[in-house]
Amino acid sequence: MIEPQLINPQSADSEKQATKAPNATPIRLLDTQALGAIGRPLLHQQPNGELTVDPLWRWTSFPGQYLDTALRQEVESNPNLRLVDSASAPTVAATLIVWDLESPGGTQLVGAVEFQVTGTDRAIHSKVVRASEPVTGEMPGDLAAVAGRLLRHLASEGLTSIAHEGK
Repeated sequence: MIEPQLINPQSADSEKQATKAPNATPIRLLDTQALGAIGRPLLHQQPNGELTVDPLWRWTSFPGQYLDTALRQEVESNPNLRLVDSASAPTVAATLIVWDLESPGGTQLVGAVEFQVTGTDRAIHSKVVRASEPVTGEMPGDLAAVAGRLLRHLASEGLTSIAHEGK
């Protein structure tokens, strides 16, 4: 099963949480989701015709919930972002659009997230962030840790680009 290990921000990061920059970009997290195909279990047909669920791709919770947690952890640990619940703040919607294993020259877990930011002027900007993390050992190997690192990396890169555009 995929149970991404999302490491909580370290104690040094929690100090950053208390010390937000005075000009931190306020954002409102509107929606976090995953494409339906990402959350769907993969089926394999056995030689005898029986269908079995691939245990490697069965999520213990909805994939969008892991992405939401990763986004919230990144906002907490980033002194340049502040999560607010205000209609006057830019809103962010994130959709996990790619989640797959690739193996050119070594197994990599690849992910992509589309970020849609609706500014205070109601203009909508989209950005797709793609990243990968190496998987070591035989499958499933360290897939849980790799999945957690990949989600945090995608969240960090997307939110950092939003903070820079907001300035």
